Formats: sequence, structure tokens, C-alpha cells
Amino acid sequence: MTRPLIGISTPRSEENSAFGPKDSVLQVMEYADAVIAAGGRPVLLPPTATIPDDLLAGIDGLVLSGGGDLSPRMFGEEPVEASYGISEIRDAYETALVDDAAKRGIPILAICRGLQLINVLRGGTLHMDLPGHWQTIPADQTEHEVEVAPDSQLAGAVGAAPLPVNSYHHQGIKTIGAGLRPVAFAGGYIEAFEDPDADIIAVQWHPEHLFAVCERNLALFIDLVRRAGRA
Repeated sequence: MTRPLIGISTPRSEENSAFGPKDSVLQVMEYADAVIAAGGRPVLLPPTATIPDDLLAGIDGLVLSGGGDLSPRMFGEEPVEASYGISEIRDAYETALVDDAAKRGIPILAICRGLQLINVLRGGTLHMDLPGHWQTIPADQTEHEVEVAPDSQLAGAVGAAPLPVNSYHHQGIKTIGAGLRPVAFAGGYIEAFEDPDADIIAVQWHPEHLFAVCERNLALFIDLVRRAGRA
């Protein structure tokens, strides 16, 4: 049986090359490694300016990865001093990924920026800059715990006990988008939401950096591969 093919969204940034600075795709290996550890086959999805009509044809599941900030104009704000990594090309491409996944019934695991994108696309808003949410210890170490709603799809994947997570974000959910159910919390903030009807689980932390040291964070990728293999 062929293992599910899991698409992973990627940043778009200018990088030095043998030919001078070029728009490039550079993604940390942990996303692909986590998908492989979970039993899937990873493929990177570069955010091209021209978006194919058959964007996710042949893809079984989607990881919306972390990265720089969404354009604040997507939710009626302007950039602030702390804003970084904004790419309207990536915003448009990943919006198309979410739309095509919905049309095709492709399950999504949204991570950090991915959570924020789906929230904004559903009409939600973000805090522009949250102090104290970017840890100084290594990414494979946990910073705090999140409380998981026991009757949630998330709890079905990772368990209902408090979940140790890392913290690498300076923005977060301010108002929740339409149809999204908050299912994990820490310090008064929403740390995860889901939409079972759209087959979406979204988390604010970075499980790709924890999967090798925490089975419960690996379980998020195992759950995505399982959902992707149902079709």
C-alpha cells in the first residue's frame, strides 16, 4: 500500500546563491522528518507567484508550516516594528492551498503561521506582538504546557492530559474565526483550534521540533497521515 503523500508549505525568501541573491525556498528538515516518522511521504510545495489550477492534485494531506508574519492588511492592520518575513506571494499561495484542500477534502495540520492564516481566512484577528512568547531555550525543549479540551479531536490524537510544548511566536489569536473551535489554551490564549467538518487541526506551537523527543507531539503527524490515508 502506498503511503500518503503529505504536502508541506514553505517560506519564500531571498537567499544568496552562486548567481547572486535569488528568491528561494528554504525549509527546515524537521517537517519532512516528522512526516516520514509518522508513516507518510513528504513533498515540499514552493509558494510560486503563479498558482496552478490543480494545486493539490495527487496530495493526500497538507502541513501548513510556520514562518514569517502574515501581511497585517489581511486582517485590517498595518505592520508594526516587530513584523517580519512578510510575503504577500506566500500569503496568496497558501490561501489557495487552504481553498483547494477544502474543495478536495484534504486534511490539514496547521502549525504556528498556518494556524494564524486559517484563523484570518475565517474572519478572525491576531494580536500584533505578544511579548514573552519566543523561548530562548532550544526548539526541542518545551517551554510550557497547554490544556487540551478532553472531548476534542486534538485530544483523540495527543491525549487529554496537559501537553508540554515549545513557544516560537510573537503573534497569536485575538478573535477566533468563524466555525473554528478552540481546543487548547495557555495563559488565557488560544493555543489550538479545530474544525472537524473541514478536517483541520491547528496548533500554535512547533511539534516538528519536538516529534523526536515527545511521542505526543509526533502523534499530531501520525494523526494527519492517518486522516490522509482514509481517502
